[in-house]
Amino acid sequence: MSDSLSESGFDLDHVDRLLTTTRAVRKRLDFERHVSDELIFECIDLAEQAPTGGNDASRRWLVIRDQDTKNELGRLYAEVGTLFINARGRLDGTGHPKERVVSSSAFLVENFSRSPVLVMCAIWGIHDDSGRPGLFDSAIPSAWSFNLALRSRGLGTAYATMLNNKSEDVAELLGIPSGVTTLVCFPVAYTIGQDFSPAPRRPAFEITYFDQWGFTRSQGSQDGSARIEDGPGVVVEIDTDARPKAIWDVISDINMPAQFSEELVKAEWTSDGDPQVGSTFRGSNSISGVREWETDCIVTEWKDRAAFEWRITDAEKPGAIWRFDLAEQGGGSRLRFSMTIGKDNNGTAPRALKDPTQESRVLHERRLVHKANMQRVVDGVKGLVDR
Repeated sequence: MSDSLSESGFDLDHVDRLLTTTRAVRKRLDFERHVSDELIFECIDLAEQAPTGGNDASRRWLVIRDQDTKNELGRLYAEVGTLFINARGRLDGTGHPKERVVSSSAFLVENFSRSPVLVMCAIWGIHDDSGRPGLFDSAIPSAWSFNLALRSRGLGTAYATMLNNKSEDVAELLGIPSGVTTLVCFPVAYTIGQDFSPAPRRPAFEITYFDQWGFTRSQGSQDGSARIEDGPGVVVEIDTDARPKAIWDVISDINMPAQFSEELVKAEWTSDGDPQVGSTFRGSNSISGVREWETDCIVTEWKDRAAFEWRITDAEKPGAIWRFDLAEQGGGSRLRFSMTIGKDNNGTAPRALKDPTQESRVLHERRLVHKANMQRVVDGVKGLVDR
């Protein structure tokens, strides 16, 4: 028996590889190799095992092989996908974070109709934005299971939804009756090679919250409660209309939080030269002219227009870790402000550890204060850059 065999009998190495390497395949689709109906049936049979609201068998699948029909679908797809063609012209050779995905998407726009087979997932029903379950949430799990079934058989595809913007044209072309919603049209082909790898994603501990939105843990808790030893933290995020440079100019100013604080906060660089990893600054605050605290900060990440992290008091045993992250989001940017409470060199840890029965409560209350202040900061940044 393999060491990776789970209690349920599945080989976790194989299952995890399938789940982490099922990629959107575009440039590596083999347009010359035939895909049999038998394989498509197998994958749809597996996809139909996915859950469906009320056990309602309303999903339908449409397989398109006729080249004239594929050409017309490709033409409709290209009308919507022109934005990727244009964006590729701007991004090629720039090293932009989205250069590869835009190039890949543009390639699919130009070659959509070359796929040996197009497979459309549809469902009886019209989405009315009522919030009632049973439509998209009955079809989407099945559509993803179809992706996994393809991958396990050496085929690939991309979750192509742009034809949804041409739903009336598609319905007329394919004879789809009223009352049916098409969700996705998969270009299906064997893949060129099988060396797919996991995509870069944020780790679970950065995007998983416990008991309150934005309350994080750097590692799993043994008993499920909040503990200092597990690295409790806070995350707040906000979307802006501004480009990353405009936001970076604000958040990289170490005195920026003073504009949004209820207390007077000051900071000054204590190292020479331009800010970089290893640079230091000192922060302090005062109320009515009386200084309350002062602390040294060490920059532990400085990536222009992307990330600014600093640690309090000691880089190895920080009192806290504070961090800004920037990412393009649509036509604007998403600003993420996070912090992790340290095990040493702060006032929170001793209070939390003084009485183990009160540790979770102390951390909860302290993080509520941090969350309110951090939200005030990101709201203030948005107010400045979105003017």
